Amino acid sequence: MSNTVQNNFQSIWNQILNNIKDNNIFDEPVFHSYIKKSLLYNVSDDLAVIEVPYITDKNFFIQNIDEFNRLLSDAFDRDIKSQIVLTSEISTIKKEEKKDFIFEYGNKILDQYTFDNFIQGQSNQQSFAAAYGCAYSKEKSFFNPLFIYGNSGLGKTHLLHAICNYLKDNRPEIKYLYIDGNDFISLIINSLKEKNTDELIENIIQLDYLLIDDIQHLAKTNQSQELFFNIYNKLKSNGKQIILTSDVYPSELKNINDRIISRFTSGLSVSITSPEFETAVSILQKKLEGRNKEINISEDALYYIAHKFNEDVRKLEGALNELLFKAIIYNPPVIDEQFTIEMFKENPIINQNDELTIKKIKKEVCNYYNITQKQIESKSRTADIANARHIAIYLSRELLDTPFKRIGSEFGNRDHSTIMTSYDKISRLLKEKKVYKDVISDIKRRLGLVA
Repeated sequence: MSNTVQNNFQSIWNQILNNIKDNNIFDEPVFHSYIKKSLLYNVSDDLAVIEVPYITDKNFFIQNIDEFNRLLSDAFDRDIKSQIVLTSEISTIKKEEKKDFIFEYGNKILDQYTFDNFIQGQSNQQSFAAAYGCAYSKEKSFFNPLFIYGNSGLGKTHLLHAICNYLKDNRPEIKYLYIDGNDFISLIINSLKEKNTDELIENIIQLDYLLIDDIQHLAKTNQSQELFFNIYNKLKSNGKQIILTSDVYPSELKNINDRIISRFTSGLSVSITSPEFETAVSILQKKLEGRNKEINISEDALYYIAHKFNEDVRKLEGALNELLFKAIIYNPPVIDEQFTIEMFKENPIINQNDELTIKKIKKEVCNYYNITQKQIESKSRTADIANARHIAIYLSRELLDTPFKRIGSEFGNRDHSTIMTSYDKISRLLKEKKVYKDVISDIKRRLGLVA
């Protein structure tokens, strides 16, 4: 509770005390003995908390509770009931308030996000296994921290909610906090304003699990980073589990202190990438479960959506919802591929062939060097294949600003340091040899980026 709010309550209480004194509602000796030292600690909805120093004062207020309820109701112009507490009991109330305050920001868990309905595929298998392991393991910490990274809409938030739902159902003794990165910063900023950061830290380090979604928002303030660093170290030293998500690999986070990044990379970092075709189809089929009688949709229609909208799960689900809505309007006998193509032909979001992706870059580089995609992703060090791989990696980074770790996952799950080496090599050769400039220009032309 803020000092301003408390001051407002006390101002009202002082008016009530003056009313009691001026109108002789209680005898003067009684007023000075039992009432004068009282405080109005809080008013929430229809409950007022009155603070008194001694047990004799508390007994007096309880005996005359109806009168104090009337005075408070008149002052607030609504029915108010009173709770009388001793000053010695206030510290306990403050601790509970701080916990409630924290959970106002966090633990907004969605029940529908579980491990059971998370569709697994090559693009997310590792992140699923790590998340499930963290929830299931009864060791003090499984992978600490667990850092899940990938573009928006690929399932990171689903996994964090799934962890919390698993803990709630299977390990009810576990104390956890799920919080969005922006809300975490708001929580910290508020504690700094109220000068109660020590209480905030004390409450958070009592947790068994701290889950922060989109930790990249920590870059917004240096004070938030300092406080997070303190919380992180205390949780880690106590063997508590920390689980974080971000849109990029830890070492590629911008404007975050190096000592924090070094701690992120000390645990396990796993990526989620765009769902491959088979996984995309499974996601669509999962969305249609139990609706077979009301929706007549062909496999070809699902395949079309899976092929065109597999950049992320949200686009897949959005495209399916749009198609089903249009089917209600036009009422086709069956939602087949032809109907699906017709419904999306003028929709700009379907035109993903015009979007530049790593897959498209790899395809054009492979065509240019007359090699296969399997070869460019292989471990082969043959000059032509290795050179093509380096150039595709360079273009993926240069044209899309894709994190090195994510590029590595698209090129045979290579380590991000290997990808950085490839990028640096082509960057150097472009300065030294004109032939590389010509090759890059030719491939950009094939990609439709230059005339």
